[in-house]
Amino acid sequence: MRKKTALALALVLALSLALTGCGTRPLPEGMEEASVGETAEGLLALLLDRDYQGVADAFRGDMKERYQITGETVQAAMEAVEDAGGYVRTTDILAVGGKKSKSFDEPYGVAILYCKHEEKDVVYEFSLDTDLNLIGLAVKPKK
Repeated sequence: MRKKTALALALVLALSLALTGCGTRPLPEGMEEASVGETAEGLLALLLDRDYQGVADAFRGDMKERYQITGETVQAAMEAVEDAGGYVRTTDILAVGGKKSKSFDEPYGVAILYCKHEEKDVVYEFSLDTDLNLIGLAVKPKK
C-alpha cells in the first residue's frame, strides 16, 4: 500500500511540475486573477484543515482517475512540508498562465501562494483549468 501511495504521489508531483514553469505568462482568456486566487485560497484552507480527501475530491475527474488521486496521495504531498510548523499567514498570491506541454495542451492557470509558517515558508501551487477545477498540486518549502 505504501508503494502505491508513493507512486501516486510521484505522479501528482510530476504532473504539477509539468504544468508549472518558470516565467510569467498571462492567464488564459476567460480566467480572472481574483477567481483563481479565491479558488486557491479555498483549496489551501482544506489543506490547512487537513481535509486531504476534500482536496482530492476537488481534482477534475479525469485527472483524479488518471493519476489515482486520493486523500492519501494529497496527505503524502503535504509530508514535504511537515516540518514547516503551523500556518501563520499568506504573504503573496500570484496567478499566471500555465505552460503547455506535449502531455497537456489545454489552457490553464496556476495560483502560487507564498505562505509563512512558524518554522519555514511554504509555496503552494494549484493548477486550475479554465472552469477552475483543480488539475495539479505542488507543495514545497520556499528556497
